[in-house]
Amino acid sequence: MNQPTPGGAGQGGQKRNNQRRRPQQQPHKKHHAVDVWRDPGELPAVAKIAHPTDVGALLRSLGDPPVGNGTAAGHYFNAVVERAAAVALALAVSGDLLDSDD
Repeated sequence: MNQPTPGGAGQGGQKRNNQRRRPQQQPHKKHHAVDVWRDPGELPAVAKIAHPTDVGALLRSLGDPPVGNGTAAGHYFNAVVERAAAVALALAVSGDLLDSDD
């Protein structure tokens, strides 16, 4: 009931290495040196951002998530989005990037 092994029929199961082709090695590509300490030039002007009004609108427009209790999961997802927006707003205020309606 011994079945021959692939590549080794009649040879005690040993593969013949001389019949396998080895991939040709590509010559090493030359990398150009990059000066990481170069002067990047002028930075673009920073645009002020507006206070968001309804951060969960896009998420709610997709409908309830397709899970067991989609309505409850949707409320949790909305809470996460609102918390992320609050953190982003706090960062904008701390960096003086919030657009004021003065």
